[in-house]
Amino acid sequence: MMKYKVLKSIAHNFSHSFVSYMNYFDDGYVVDDLLQLARKADGERISIHWIPESPIQRTLPPRVRKSIAHYKEWLPTHIQNAGASVEAIRELRTDIFLKPNKQVAVEAYLVDDRGRQHVSNVLF
Repeated sequence: MMKYKVLKSIAHNFSHSFVSYMNYFDDGYVVDDLLQLARKADGERISIHWIPESPIQRTLPPRVRKSIAHYKEWLPTHIQNAGASVEAIRELRTDIFLKPNKQVAVEAYLVDDRGRQHVSNVLF
């Protein structure tokens, strides 16, 4: 039985892990690179697309690309462990951007197979 009620928390927890200080590759924190990218983008969203599968943007720093590849491998296990199914997710992405007040924001965005959107602000 598919548990739709866990989808918002799946998106939130996955995105939170991605931007957390637990995400450490090549002698550095991935979130530091993401914060730098968000500041340079000046309000434009930097979107990491997890589902559907999309190529990793070559413009991202190597540490971020390596982390995305690692997280993409882990994603199906994360979804299954939470009691959901990958097939029930049409879109999953993590958006990093500057708000008008220049604070960095992270948003987890998921669309399920019923067309329902699950959006969560991620604090870090």
